[in-house]
Amino acid sequence: MARLPDPLTTLTPDSRRVYDKITAKRGQMKGGPFASLMHHPALAEKVGDLGEYLRFSSTLPGDIREMAILITARSVNQAYEWVAHARIARTEKLPDDVIERIRTGGDLSTIPPRYARAARLVQHVLAYESIPQDLQDQVKNELGMPGLIELVTLAGQYRLIAGVLFAFDSPLPEGTPPPF
Repeated sequence: MARLPDPLTTLTPDSRRVYDKITAKRGQMKGGPFASLMHHPALAEKVGDLGEYLRFSSTLPGDIREMAILITARSVNQAYEWVAHARIARTEKLPDDVIERIRTGGDLSTIPPRYARAARLVQHVLAYESIPQDLQDQVKNELGMPGLIELVTLAGQYRLIAGVLFAFDSPLPEGTPPPF
């Protein structure tokens, strides 16, 4: 296993400042990506700043944001990311049938159009494809230009987080069954 030792027992004062900043909005970071990233506090802070903006300050509606994160997690089979964000997605009122369809790899073209357009955009990003102009225009009309850019960036950010979780073998919380 590629797990790193727990850095939280040996935080310097500067590292503690970064830890406190990251956990102020997210809560404790036991076992997640930031537990690994805290081995490089300056990098953890930068990654945390972007993630904090995208999750807590962006223009994206919460249900769309969480759907994009779930699509990203599922596209790479990242169980930790899925488990963490499926709960948040429900809180943000993403319909259970949409969550389940993403989890099972079902067809997303028949979900409500508001979700289907954003899902298609995220799928293009994750496939490293250009977004078709008509889809860009539709998402821009619905979410605005900032929302379009945030949705693209969100997919990349959560692919980065998935990479950290995989690299250091972040386990699911104890007693949590694998989602897929």
